Amino acid sequence: MGIAGEFGSLLIGGLVAAMLYGVTTLQTYVYYMHYSEDASTVKFLVGAVWILDTLHVAFMCHILYYYLITNYGVLTSLEYDVWSFPASLLVNLLVVIVVQCFFTHKIYHLCPLRAKWLVTAPIILLLVAHFGFGIETTVLMLVNKDVSVIKQIRFYAATPFAATFVLIEVLITTSLCILLYDSGTRTTFSSTKRILTTLIIYVVNRCILVLLVALAEFVTTLELQSTWSTGLDFNLGKLYANSLLASLNTRQHLRSQDSTTGTNEGIRVVHFRNMSEGMKSSKEEERHGDMHEAAVIDITADPELEKTTASQRQEEV
Repeated sequence: MGIAGEFGSLLIGGLVAAMLYGVTTLQTYVYYMHYSEDASTVKFLVGAVWILDTLHVAFMCHILYYYLITNYGVLTSLEYDVWSFPASLLVNLLVVIVVQCFFTHKIYHLCPLRAKWLVTAPIILLLVAHFGFGIETTVLMLVNKDVSVIKQIRFYAATPFAATFVLIEVLITTSLCILLYDSGTRTTFSSTKRILTTLIIYVVNRCILVLLVALAEFVTTLELQSTWSTGLDFNLGKLYANSLLASLNTRQHLRSQDSTTGTNEGIRVVHFRNMSEGMKSSKEEERHGDMHEAAVIDITADPELEKTTASQRQEEV
């Protein structure tokens, strides 16, 4: 196939991934500058995702440099996978798994008590399967460095690896949309409904973008001579890292958006919590009638932030 046919798609994918990494770095900086009050676990999560994404960019650059510079014109080098190939796949897998676990955790806390495991158990099982197929693919690529190994394992490792990813994304998006919509129908606050509608739009847009790339990777994985699947995989982890950071960084925008409406239902903090607890607190607020602030959905689920918010609300009453 030659250098152009073999690595043209990888170079294009690598250039796009480098740009997305710049966005990831910017969002990470914005997060640490504006959300220093978040729980240490969330800060650690953001830092870990950025470090993994940085490692992936380093491995990706090594892949391109090895084939396009060091071994330029050496056609025999195209027959073998350099070590950074499976390494980049493993790091990308870790980024995706971490972010998917983050959203699964949010779904668990949004669900009513009786439905928590009913909703999250299928997602967790698919996450385990996806991780297992990813590890299998990585190990087989490390053991057998011949590029033909991808063609040999595509039906029992690579294809299930991509398929489970698509299923997980569909389940996460569907669950979040249903739970947010159901929460919106239960609240009497117009500002809360606006926030929930905005969050649903964010979730759907994120799903469409990630699913388009994931489905394209799944289809190209089935092609024997296509290298586009690897080029697309370069960007998948970047999309997930940015979706996580965007969900964290939009909180301030949602608060400011509500403050410009001029209503008495100011959103001091957006906090994910159990729906049954949310219904109880809403009824209590209606009963007392002297509460001017309402807490809705906080994607950080930070207990310390809740305490700070509660004290602020008491001062304002």
